Amino acid sequence: MDNVLSWVDYIVVLGVLLISVSIGVYYATCAGGQNTSKEYFLADRSMHWFPVGVSISMSTISAITFLGTSSLAYYRGPGYWVTIFSRVIGGLITATMITPVFYNLGITSIYEYLERRFNPVTRYIAVSIHIVSTFLVLGLVTYAPALALNAVTGLNLVGSILTVGIVCTFYSTVGGIRAVVWTDLFQSLIMVLGIVVIIATAIVKVGGVGAVWSRAVEGERTSAIFDFRLDPTVALSFWANLLGGIFFILPYVATNQNQAQRYLTCSSLEGAKYSVLWGFSLMGLFEVSVVVMGFVVFSFYYGCDPLSAGKISSPDQIVPYFVVDVFGGFPGITGLLVSAIFSAALSTFSTAINGLSTVTGEAFVRRVWPTLPEDKFMVIMKFLSAIYGSLFMLMAWVVSVAGSSLIPIGSRIIGALLGPVLAIVLLGMLVPRGNAVGAITGVIAGIAIGLWLLVGSLVFPAPRGGGLPLSLELCPSNMTDISETDIMSTISEAQVVDTRAWIYRVSFLYVGFITTVITFLIGIVTSLITRRIAGCDESIECELLSPPLVSMYRKLPANWRCKLVFESKNELDMRRQEENKVEEDENGTYNLGHECDDTRV
Repeated sequence: MDNVLSWVDYIVVLGVLLISVSIGVYYATCAGGQNTSKEYFLADRSMHWFPVGVSISMSTISAITFLGTSSLAYYRGPGYWVTIFSRVIGGLITATMITPVFYNLGITSIYEYLERRFNPVTRYIAVSIHIVSTFLVLGLVTYAPALALNAVTGLNLVGSILTVGIVCTFYSTVGGIRAVVWTDLFQSLIMVLGIVVIIATAIVKVGGVGAVWSRAVEGERTSAIFDFRLDPTVALSFWANLLGGIFFILPYVATNQNQAQRYLTCSSLEGAKYSVLWGFSLMGLFEVSVVVMGFVVFSFYYGCDPLSAGKISSPDQIVPYFVVDVFGGFPGITGLLVSAIFSAALSTFSTAINGLSTVTGEAFVRRVWPTLPEDKFMVIMKFLSAIYGSLFMLMAWVVSVAGSSLIPIGSRIIGALLGPVLAIVLLGMLVPRGNAVGAITGVIAGIAIGLWLLVGSLVFPAPRGGGLPLSLELCPSNMTDISETDIMSTISEAQVVDTRAWIYRVSFLYVGFITTVITFLIGIVTSLITRRIAGCDESIECELLSPPLVSMYRKLPANWRCKLVFESKNELDMRRQEENKVEEDENGTYNLGHECDDTRV
């Protein structure tokens, strides 16, 4: 495609990039610098919940969402809007059950929890999964805006990837978590503005909301708004979006270092909870707005689908094509909309750089060099951030060569690899009898199942078509040479019969649910068996369990539970030495004789 950006568009795009870079420079110099790891990774736990919540949502609403979700709404209908309910439910679960544990432990890497609750092996399994899954997903996230720029400007794909990667790597490396959070806030404004402009313009050009709805009805898109079929092979059914959506967002945000690190920067536990609730809710609103965007773009191209007409080569290019088609003659507007796609990618890219450097530093560097001075540790961390940024760019190039549909493969990777991590965290927080053997056995089984589903979906891809009806009957005669027979065959692609094995036809949204449940159940069963063999004689620190569980668990019969200790091990040892007043009550539990008595088990 020829270059369609004017010099005004380039100034707009360059301005957005420079502002992002300037924020990083400001926090690296004028704002006191990033001299300690606590400042660099956690902002000294001084952040307000509002920008943190926006950052949580923006780090999740990537260019995959901007391009992939709008494409799903265009070609398969707006059923994905139901995910707003899964985001709200996921936010409530995270804020009440998971966030308090991570925050109160005062940890930097959330995978430190797994070492304290189980053993170091469990932690390093989770860290390894995190690193691999981040590279896979970030390849897609970086490729998406590069694809958009390639479709819109005609720039070389590799050059587009380098533009995204270099800018993001720079401000993430020099500015730390503060720069990442505040650039997320700025980029969210650009993204919202871009979505509003696209939706409003499409509605006006179609002839109003009534005309949009009328075309959606004729195009059979409205039937997908509420699809209550229980068939798990229906990709965007109500139940797939609700249940699958919960088990997609929890492992991707609640128990993923890249996102969880944000709420750990808040100045208080209440602030951390607010940031989670605000972030998840905003995430749902973003996704609904992107679904609406795809819905109205369909109404604009009703009767003349660009993909069927050969104007684009991939469904994920539909929004960039709309931008060029409608705004190509308006200098500055195209640049703004390209910047919105850019912003969606920059946020997730910077999140991954910061999260991976944190995990690597805490799990490996500090373990190998425990006495390493802070200044040298910070030099290593910034060097690692730059290395990770470079590797992400390389991974994006690999994805650009392989190619795929953005949303399905991204969701399958997250479900296959991160679902088991969520499960072992929940095993530790919700099942006091859970142990390291159960966690390791469960996570290995869960990953095996997840990889089987992931590889199977790639080896046996869905047949072409299978979406909702498309048409070319309203295209101008000079737009395409496709015959009437070809038009009808394009429409009939919606009737394609999928002959793959049933398990490979299951909605991509269910992958996380499947791996999480399998890992969790195997973890429980294995833990119970091994504890019965070894005996129930271990004590569990209450701070390692979810607060709602602690208040509920004490009501169970004594023979259903092991001993829980409602203070840290160090505090317990000191109390025994100083007071020597700890007695074991008739149920075999510790009577600590202090403020935790009202919740002891």
